[in-house]
Amino acid sequence: MSSPNPQDQASAKRSRAQSPETDIQQKAPSVDGATAKRAKNEDEEEQEQHLFMRESDVGITQFVTAGWGGFDAIIKHRFSDFFVNEIDPSGNVVRLTSYYDAVDPTPPMSEEQKEIASLNVPEDKALAFDAAFVKLAEILGEEDSARIRQLLESEDDEQRSFLLDRELDKGQRKSVYGITNNFLPTQVKCETVDGKLEFIRRSANNRSNSGQGGAPQRRDGRGQQWTHDGDHCYFVMQKENHDTMDVLFQIARCLRSTTRSFGMAGTKDKRGITVQRCSAYRIDHKRLIGASRNLKGARLGNFSYGPRELKLGDLSGNRFEIILRHVKGADEQSLGPVLEGIRRTGFINYYGMQRFGTQSISSHSVGIAVLKADWKAATELILKPRPGDRKEVRKARQVWSEQKDARAALALMPQKAALAEYSLLQAFSRKGNENNAASAFAAVPRNLRLMYVHAYQSFIWNAATSQRLARFGIDGPVVGDLVIKACDFGAKPSNGPDAAPSTNGGEESADVSSRIEPTLVTAQNIKQFTIYDVVLPLPGWAVTYPEHDVKKVYIDLMKQDGLSPFGLGKHPLKEYKLAGAYRHMIIKPRDFEYEWMRYNDDALPLARSDSDAIEGKHVPESIEFGEHVALKLKFDLPSSAYATMLLRELMRQETAAGHQSKLSGNAGA
Repeated sequence: MSSPNPQDQASAKRSRAQSPETDIQQKAPSVDGATAKRAKNEDEEEQEQHLFMRESDVGITQFVTAGWGGFDAIIKHRFSDFFVNEIDPSGNVVRLTSYYDAVDPTPPMSEEQKEIASLNVPEDKALAFDAAFVKLAEILGEEDSARIRQLLESEDDEQRSFLLDRELDKGQRKSVYGITNNFLPTQVKCETVDGKLEFIRRSANNRSNSGQGGAPQRRDGRGQQWTHDGDHCYFVMQKENHDTMDVLFQIARCLRSTTRSFGMAGTKDKRGITVQRCSAYRIDHKRLIGASRNLKGARLGNFSYGPRELKLGDLSGNRFEIILRHVKGADEQSLGPVLEGIRRTGFINYYGMQRFGTQSISSHSVGIAVLKADWKAATELILKPRPGDRKEVRKARQVWSEQKDARAALALMPQKAALAEYSLLQAFSRKGNENNAASAFAAVPRNLRLMYVHAYQSFIWNAATSQRLARFGIDGPVVGDLVIKACDFGAKPSNGPDAAPSTNGGEESADVSSRIEPTLVTAQNIKQFTIYDVVLPLPGWAVTYPEHDVKKVYIDLMKQDGLSPFGLGKHPLKEYKLAGAYRHMIIKPRDFEYEWMRYNDDALPLARSDSDAIEGKHVPESIEFGEHVALKLKFDLPSSAYATMLLRELMRQETAAGHQSKLSGNAGA
C-alpha cells in the first residue's frame, strides 16, 4: 500500500496538535454509549486516515453544543437519502412541478425590454428606416439627422462616417444608441469618441437585401428564427446521482450543442437528488422537453424565458431534506434538546470534507504547490498513486509513477473519472516532455485549477476558526474580532452592499471594490454585535485580519507551508493572486424541522422527490414497530454552507466520505 502524501501528513499532524477535538463549552459526561463505542474503534479509525482524510486533517475540530456525546447513523446510505433544492435570489425554493408546458411561457418583460418595446419599431423595414430619422431629429436636430441619412444612403466609400460636432449627455447618448440599434441595426454602427458620437456606415454585405433597416431577425443555434422575448430559456433540472456538468453534457449531446450554451446558478452534489435552475441560450423549450426524455438520471421542466444567462452565485441558498438511517445511541427523548439547540444556536460554518477531496492526497496540498508556483510538485501530487482509487485510475497512476510514460498512462486513465489527471497526461503526451510541468498544469480546466487554491484558503479558514473558538469561546464577539451584520438569505447587510461574495465565503469575488468590509470590534462597539456577526477572512491580499491572537495563527500556519497571508498578491500568474473573502463563523439553519421514522427495508425510499410528486407517488410513511430507526431532517442554509457540518454538530461523527462508505457497507453486510 502506498504511503500517504508527506505534505498531507504534515497538515494533519499540525491541525491535530494545534486544535484537539473539543466542545467550546465545558463538556459533560456522555449521555449514551456512542462515544465509548467510537473510543473502542480508535485504532481502526487511525488506520482509516491512511486511506482517506479525517476532519482534523482539514482543521475541523470544534463543536458548539456542550454535554452531548453524539450518536451513530449513516449519512447517504442511499443517494435518495439526500435531497437538495436550490433557493433562488428572492428566497423561493426551486421545485420541479411540470415536465411540459402547453403554451409558450414568457415572464414579464425586463426594464430593458420594456424600453425597446416603447420605441414601437415597425416590422416593415422601409418604415423603420424613415421612422429612425424622425426620432433622431428630436434629439440631434433636423440638420444632423438629415446628414446621417445622407451618409447611409450614399455609396461613397471614401466618406463612411460622420462625427457629431458636439457632446451629448448620457441620457441623450443612450437614446441615440437605442434608435440606431433597433431601427438601423444593419445600416449604421454608433460609437462614442471623446464624448462625441460617431456614426459609421456598415458595409454593403452587412445590410439587408432591401438596403433598409427594421427590427433585427434573431436566430437560434440552428439558424431558425428566434421569436421568444428573452434570449435564454430557463428550466428546472432534477438530477439523481449525477454531476451537474454530466447532465448538461448529455443535454448538449442530444441537441448537438455545446455545454457553453448553458448556465447554472450553482453546482450540486453528485450523490443525492438535487433540483436547480439552469439556462440555455436560444434553445427552445420544446427541444429541451425532447432531450429530457433521453437523459439518464435527470428530468427537466418548468420552462420560461428571460434576458440573461444564469451565472454561478444566482441563488441565495439551498433547502435540504436528509435521511439518517440506522440511528443508534439516540432516541426522541435524548436527542430532542440537541435538535432544539441546533435550531436556536446553530453550528460552526466549517468548509465540509467535500471541499478537500475524498482521498489521502487532499486538494489543499496541491493548492500549496500552486501558490508557490511549484508546478512539478503540483502535477506529481495530482498524478501520485494513492489508496482508494478505482482499478483503471490506479493502473494509470502506477504507470506514470514507475515509467513516466505519459502516452501509456493516458491510454489507461478514464477521462470522466479523473479529469485533472487526464488533462495532465494528455498535455505531457502532446509535449513529449514530462519536465514541462507548467504548461501541463495550465491544460487542466480552469475551474479545477482554482479549486486547489480555494481548498487551501478553506483549510486555513477552518483551522483559524477552530483556534478562534478554542481561545475565545462562543458567548459573543471579543475585542479584536471582525464583524459583518448577519442577515437572512438574499437580504442585504445593514452596513454595506450585497455581501454574498464575501460574507458567504464563496469563491474569489471578481470585483473587490463592491465587497462589504468588516468592522473591527472594540470596547466601545462590542455590544452592538452578536456571535453570528463574527467573520474570519479567507487569506488574501485584499482582506483584513483580526486584531488578536488569531492573526498570528494565520501567519504561523501559512509559514509552515512556505507562504504568507500578506504575500498572496505576488503570484507570477494573475489567476492565482488571491484577494480573499470573509465568512461568518457561526450560522443557524432556517425552517429547521425533524421527524422520526421506522422502516424495514433499506432499499425503499423514505422521502419523495419532486418527480415522484409529479407522477403521483405517495409520501413514504413511518412503519409502526419497524426494524430500523431513521431521522429525517429538513432545513435551509445559505449558499456555500455545508449541510454535513450541521450533521457533524448533531451526530459527533466523522463526515468524511470514506468513513460513511464503510458504515454503509457494514449496514448492508
